[in-house]
Amino acid sequence: MEHQRMEAFRRGVGNRCPRCGREGLFVTAYRLHRDCPDCGLPLEHEDGWALGAIPLNYSLTCLGWVLPVSIIFILGGFSLKTAAIIGGLGAVVLPFLTYRYSKKVWVGLYYAILPREMRVRAEGEKGDIHG
Repeated sequence: MEHQRMEAFRRGVGNRCPRCGREGLFVTAYRLHRDCPDCGLPLEHEDGWALGAIPLNYSLTCLGWVLPVSIIFILGGFSLKTAAIIGGLGAVVLPFLTYRYSKKVWVGLYYAILPREMRVRAEGEKGDIHG
């Protein structure tokens, strides 16, 4: 079971279906396929499901950009104005650049935490969101 969880996570982060491993989860730069074209695993669920990617994206931005800029400012490497401009620009631009990654991590994390969801949807058991 632990191997299945790690494999689902690795596949999701690698832009592959957590269940079958098909490559290419995204239809466009910012939109996932609704379901895996090969095995039918839902990649987009009900409204609000993908909101889990937002805190991941926010954390990446804060820890990977705003925190280092703040530390450099505190250590005297930037003036307040420079730190505010660099931090602000990064905080606006970085989420767009890391959105796909956050979305892939969210899909992998979801199925790693709830691997039963992959089986439920494969077997068409009660609870299948598509019918």
